[in-house]
Amino acid sequence: MAQRKAFNQENLSHYDHKPYHFGFSLGFNKMNFSLKPVESLYELNESTTDYADFGPLYTIQPESELGFHIGIVSNLKISPVFDLRFVPTLAFGDRGIAYEYQRQNSTTNNEPGIVRQLFEATTIDFPLHIKYKSVRISNARAYMLGGVKFSTDLSSNQNKDGSDEGGIIYSRTAKNDFHYELGLGFDYYFQFFKFSTEVKASFGMRNLFMPGETTSPIFNNSIDRLNSKVIMVSFLFE
Repeated sequence: MAQRKAFNQENLSHYDHKPYHFGFSLGFNKMNFSLKPVESLYELNESTTDYADFGPLYTIQPESELGFHIGIVSNLKISPVFDLRFVPTLAFGDRGIAYEYQRQNSTTNNEPGIVRQLFEATTIDFPLHIKYKSVRISNARAYMLGGVKFSTDLSSNQNKDGSDEGGIIYSRTAKNDFHYELGLGFDYYFQFFKFSTEVKASFGMRNLFMPGETTSPIFNNSIDRLNSKVIMVSFLFE
C-alpha cells in the first residue's frame, strides 16, 4: 500500500497554477534543405557544352549532418490547456548541396564528377509557439505545439568570398529566414522540476538560394528554390 501511494503521489501539484515559469533546453538536430531544381534543366544542360570542366548535370541533392542546440525556455500560461512559449535557441549544424555532373574531358568512360558545397550553420532562433496540453495523468501529460520562428545564420556565406571560405563558393544561402513549426512532446513532473521530451519540425518559407562565385550555369541557374528544413529533438528542464 505504501508503494502504491508513492507511485500515485502527484509531484509539483501547484506547478501549472503559476502564471509563468522558466527553464532551459538542449538537444540535437538535423539541418537540411528542401531543394527544387529548375524545370528547364534540359535546356540548361544543352547550354553547358561550352564549358571545359563542368558538363551536363545528372543530379542535385541536399546533404545533412547531425548538430546540437541549446535554448532558454519562457512559458506564459494563457488558460488551463494553452501556453504561450518563447524559446530563443542557439543551434549548430552542417548541411550541403552535392552537384553530380558529366565530366567534359574525362578519360574514364564519362566518369561523373561531384562538387559539394558545405554550409556551416550557426543560427540564432527566435520561436514563438502556442502549446496545447492534454489532461494531466498522475505525473505526466502530452502536448502539441505550433508557431513561427525567425532565424538568422551567423555563419552564412551570403557576403563572403572564396578566400574567406578556403575555396570556391559555388552557391550561397541568405542569412535570414522565417519558419513555421510543428511539434509534440511529453511533460514529466518530478519532485523538484519538470522534464520534457520534444520533437519539432521546422520548415523555412524563404527561398535561400543565391548565386555563387563561379559563372558556370550548372551552379548558378540549376536551382529554382532552396528552403530550410530542420528536425529538432529537445530535452527541456523547467
